[in-house]
Amino acid sequence: MPDAQQIAELKALFPNLSLASEGGVEFVLIEQFTLPEHCQPREVKVLLCPHDRDGYPSRLFLDQKVAHRGKGTNWNPNTGSHILGQTWWAVSWKTKAGLSLAQMVIDHLAAFRE
Repeated sequence: MPDAQQIAELKALFPNLSLASEGGVEFVLIEQFTLPEHCQPREVKVLLCPHDRDGYPSRLFLDQKVAHRGKGTNWNPNTGSHILGQTWWAVSWKTKAGLSLAQMVIDHLAAFRE
């Protein structure tokens, strides 16, 4: 379970977040997540996996593929990305290890910035 203080910090940025769990893995679900201006669509639902997964220190899954000009590439519904009864999309993007939940989300957003 993510630290309560980190959840509160992230909830200050994204009040519509909730915690979800599947197969003993904890996730943070953000229903309305706004991406940078040049992304289409701009608003998506995201699922943050704050743990090592698929060779990444954390993963940010999106409910749909997004057109963007950022550095995050290789869109695909990765192996095992059917989570909580839904297929999720992710770009190939590695964050730094040891980040707080809020820092993770901010670091993942760099994949979508020009």
